[in-house]
Amino acid sequence: MAEEVKWTDEQKQAIYEKDSNILVAAAAGSGKTAVLVERIINKIINEKIDIDRLLVVTFTNAAASEMRERVLKAIYKKIDENPEDERLQRQVTLLNKASICTIDSFCLDVVRNNFFEIDISQNFRIADTTEIEILQQDVLEELFEEKYESKDENFAKLINTYTGYRDDTPLKELILTIYKYIQSNPYPEKWLDEKIEMFNFNLEECKDFSQTSWGKILLKQIKEIVDDGIIQLKPEVQKLSECDDLKKSYEFLRGNLNQLELLQANLDTWDKAYTIYATMDFGKWTMDRNVKLDEKVNAQKVREKVISTLKSSAEKVLIMDSNEAYQDIINMYDILKKLEGLILDFSQIFAKRKKEKNMVDFSDVEHFALKILLDENGNPTEIAKKYQSKFDEIAIDEYQDSNLVQEYILTSISKGNNIFMVGDVKQSIYKFRQARPDLFLSKYKTYKLKQNKTENDDLKIQLFKNFRSRKEVLDFSNLIFSKIMTEELGELNYTEEEYLNLGADYKDTGEDLKTEIDIITIDNKEDEEEPEELEVEVDENEDTQDEEFKTEVERKEDIEVEAMFVANKIKQLIDNKFQVYDAKAKEKRDIKYKDIVVLLRSTKISAPIFEKEIIKLGIPVFSDSSSEYLESLEIQTIMNLLKIIDNPLQEIPLVATMRSTIGGFTDNELVEIRLSDKYDNFYNTLLKSKKDVSEQLRNKINKFLEQIEMWRKEQEYLSLDELIWKIYNDTGYFNYVGLMRNGELRQANLKMLFERAKQCESISFKGLYNFINYIEKIKTSSKDMDSAKIIGENDDVVRIMSIHKSKGLEFPVVILANSGKQFNLQDLNSKILLHPELGIGVKYIDYDMQITYDTLSKRAIKNKMKIETLSEEMRVLYVALTRAKEKIIITGLAKKEKQDKMLENVEKYDELNIMLLSKAKSYLDWITLVHLYYEQTMESLATWKVLQKEDIIKMCATQEPEREENKTDEILKKLNEFKIEDVKANEIQKLLEYQYKYSDATIIPTKTSVTEIKEMKKSALGEKSKKEAENTKMKQCVFREENESEKENIVSKVEFPKPKFLQSDEKTEISNAEKGTLIHLCMQKLDINKKEYTIQDVKELLDKLVAKKTITEQEANAINIKKIYQFTKSNIWQEMTEAQVVEREKPFYINIPAQEIYEKDLEEKVLVQGVIDLYYISSNGELVLVDFKTDYVPDKNEQILIERYSSQLQLYKRALESATGKRVDKTYIYSTYLEKEIKI
Repeated sequence: MAEEVKWTDEQKQAIYEKDSNILVAAAAGSGKTAVLVERIINKIINEKIDIDRLLVVTFTNAAASEMRERVLKAIYKKIDENPEDERLQRQVTLLNKASICTIDSFCLDVVRNNFFEIDISQNFRIADTTEIEILQQDVLEELFEEKYESKDENFAKLINTYTGYRDDTPLKELILTIYKYIQSNPYPEKWLDEKIEMFNFNLEECKDFSQTSWGKILLKQIKEIVDDGIIQLKPEVQKLSECDDLKKSYEFLRGNLNQLELLQANLDTWDKAYTIYATMDFGKWTMDRNVKLDEKVNAQKVREKVISTLKSSAEKVLIMDSNEAYQDIINMYDILKKLEGLILDFSQIFAKRKKEKNMVDFSDVEHFALKILLDENGNPTEIAKKYQSKFDEIAIDEYQDSNLVQEYILTSISKGNNIFMVGDVKQSIYKFRQARPDLFLSKYKTYKLKQNKTENDDLKIQLFKNFRSRKEVLDFSNLIFSKIMTEELGELNYTEEEYLNLGADYKDTGEDLKTEIDIITIDNKEDEEEPEELEVEVDENEDTQDEEFKTEVERKEDIEVEAMFVANKIKQLIDNKFQVYDAKAKEKRDIKYKDIVVLLRSTKISAPIFEKEIIKLGIPVFSDSSSEYLESLEIQTIMNLLKIIDNPLQEIPLVATMRSTIGGFTDNELVEIRLSDKYDNFYNTLLKSKKDVSEQLRNKINKFLEQIEMWRKEQEYLSLDELIWKIYNDTGYFNYVGLMRNGELRQANLKMLFERAKQCESISFKGLYNFINYIEKIKTSSKDMDSAKIIGENDDVVRIMSIHKSKGLEFPVVILANSGKQFNLQDLNSKILLHPELGIGVKYIDYDMQITYDTLSKRAIKNKMKIETLSEEMRVLYVALTRAKEKIIITGLAKKEKQDKMLENVEKYDELNIMLLSKAKSYLDWITLVHLYYEQTMESLATWKVLQKEDIIKMCATQEPEREENKTDEILKKLNEFKIEDVKANEIQKLLEYQYKYSDATIIPTKTSVTEIKEMKKSALGEKSKKEAENTKMKQCVFREENESEKENIVSKVEFPKPKFLQSDEKTEISNAEKGTLIHLCMQKLDINKKEYTIQDVKELLDKLVAKKTITEQEANAINIKKIYQFTKSNIWQEMTEAQVVEREKPFYINIPAQEIYEKDLEEKVLVQGVIDLYYISSNGELVLVDFKTDYVPDKNEQILIERYSSQLQLYKRALESATGKRVDKTYIYSTYLEKEIKI
């Protein structure tokens, strides 16, 4: 017999309290679902309320199904105890029609039962999300076409204001963004009008800008910065005052502090603050050259930081007085009214098109229900009153994720004292769906606990006992959030009242259950690039490191290294048989794969990388983002085939289908077909080629064309889904993909395509052409469809999922990976920002004057939204940490420089404050701040490890799994267990031991660069002694295009450097690699028409490059002008100025037999690319090749350069001779280090 549940006092309150609205603040793992089910059972059993008189609203359909199942199970249990109870038996029947559903389902029920009230068809259907998006695009096209044709002046002004010269897409996207946003409001058009009217000021009646909601937010932001600056400066002023030698510095800094205090005292009004800031002059730091005390240096650093922080904000905010601020906003009113008109036009046409197609979307259903339940004055209608009578209680699960429309709907059908709300505002993570956590918070602040409640008050119940996690998990979570979550940032003070309290009964497993935090340090981005050449002084005493290993390290993507670490951590847990507690069996057991989850903030890019590394170690894994559905091989293959069945003249789909396993044509056969006619489209060429090709290929073509023709005829009378399934059968493709890697998933994807086609046949996309168009529109709108799900909750695999998808789930071991990933704040840079209270934040745009900048309304909303976004990220972190039952492991990448800056901040502030927390850019930043400020407490709850990238790669390299080819004996041994004939056994052995004749050809690249070849040969020769290698150890600097392909081979994601004109001049140091690059650049920019250069001429060249923002001023100062000047005195320069032809930075491609490069018996050729620095045809007709080198040369021994680069120059020479048809007469290396040319 099952144990009777022992409810806590707070849970009992949640089960039995009634006669008022009740808000249950149920923390993570507090058993809220069990409590809600028990409350429903209590209503049925003890209060004698039929279950169909309860409305239970859940967040998802899955939750609704689970709730029904739990209630039914509980009813059956009570029936077993009282088999004669007819009322209980009736509840089983009533449960089928009980209102346990999502808000969408309830609204749909209201609309279907009252459709006649709002003039819609009874048999309307819910449109697919993709179908709605496609229709929206079609409506926009129609609307814009109409506006263009009518030459609408208002529309023309909007086009000029919000679009570029390319197309009108930005305006279309803006309309859709605003339209979708306002749908979460009960009265969308009214909200839009009200918020636009906020811009309709009468300038003469305007008060100080601080009286606006926007002005209050901006002044609050400045106040926080000023307050913080004063806090930082006061101790420094005090220190200087105590030192007689620093009197000048003291007086100067005291003056700065006085100015800040003056500004602080006048931040209550806008114009005062503006005037004072405009006249503030912090002056230049007093130079006591003879005094170099630490107090002075520290004070100067603090002052510079305070002033730069203030300026970075104030110069974007306190830039105009109240009149100017209002004027900007008033000027945008006219544009916004025009935009409002266009949005309303779109809304009307969209609604009309949906009505014509007899379809609605979920937003429509909610607004239709609202229209049925509330009249124009916002009062409940007669229908709403009927629902009020019908439901004795309305229970809302996950209340923190409700929006305003849902609030209005459910309030309209309540009696005023019968709403039971359950949720946890700390888990409100759906703001991007317009969830309103403030609805929960407002009730949380106003509802009373039972001991404080009067008769007229609503009740608040707090469930903070956690029955999911071990003490170690709870203590760590409580520490983190008690230090970072506040009302200002997090929207809730995480005090002891909010703590997660231990409720679970776990037995000791003997494991170390401290939270593990593993930080992988990485270099700054500029240091990560792989250099080619670098002028650098080398310490002869420096230890030589394994150069091959260092190259491997440089070529590993940082995220890939973290994924390797996580994969090995999982392997260790499994191999070491980490013990977890089985609550059902009440005993410890070995950990299983399904006990482990890897949580990521975003899975699109990271999940495939983690999945790949975990698979490498032979660990079964499932990721929700295994692949994008429409980009998967099997879907692309079938879609290409469908395209040519619809229209065989489409060349790319035709060739793709022929190359696939369905067509079975080789590349050589396709070339042979194309040679029949190089100019006609490929389908016609295919028909013509039957006369020219071999008989074998002709038969293949005939068979392929017959199949296509057969399917073309069948698509005229078969439904689309029948045609697709017939193609699967005719080609055997469905079975074929089942044999591929992830075959089960691929087959499931094909089944999903079949089902999607079936669905489209029943809606507005009938027929092959419409279906293809439907899929293409999904692609062009940058959308995708979810891949098929083939995994169940009991499958023993490691799961990789987003934190959002993990909500409501629990796992013994949670690995929060990629915690160093920066928060996504891109939405804050949109042209228009939308906020439920503050309204619309717009840029000031004057098309005629070509002026654009943020209005103060946008600045204010941007600040507010940033805080709200960070608060949401904090709640996402809370969800992640509270998924764990027994152990948390946190991994993340961090730059050492950033960690050092954090340490400086700790020394600057006595306690962790909102200024520091709001500057955080990742979860790891928050966790690191807590560690730095509360190190002793943190160390008692977590192990903190800082790991080097190189160490992880070494560690993982020693743990490579057994290669498949080494398992032949093991497989044969297992086969011997079965009684297989010797002949068959020999055949199997031959297959297992088969070696591809041309295996060498499969591992050589088809394309390489000159540098790669040079490096490969250098490492292969191994001819340098250790000491010589030490003396010539170099880092290399990439400044030629020949390395671009090399970089593409190295990394999966190419990072492009920021253009010079966008780079800050505040970079602390120019590296030697960059100096080499800059010298090379300047040498290329020298004017060959100018025969004589002076030092001054070279300086002027640098000034021009700075003026053009080709280089920065700091870079110009770092260039050794003498090196460039000396080149103009060389023989090469003199010959260049008189040459017939001069070519610089000339890229080339050349095919070279692979055997010449790799010294193996290979027939293939390799495409080699590179860039020739310089070649010219001299006045006497000689072809001269020159390569610039900036290498440091030990002992000025030019022979080192000749040996190092002779093979590279041979390739350049060969390419140049091939391209020009002329023989290269002279080959030189010009060494900037030696300041001379070296003939090869």
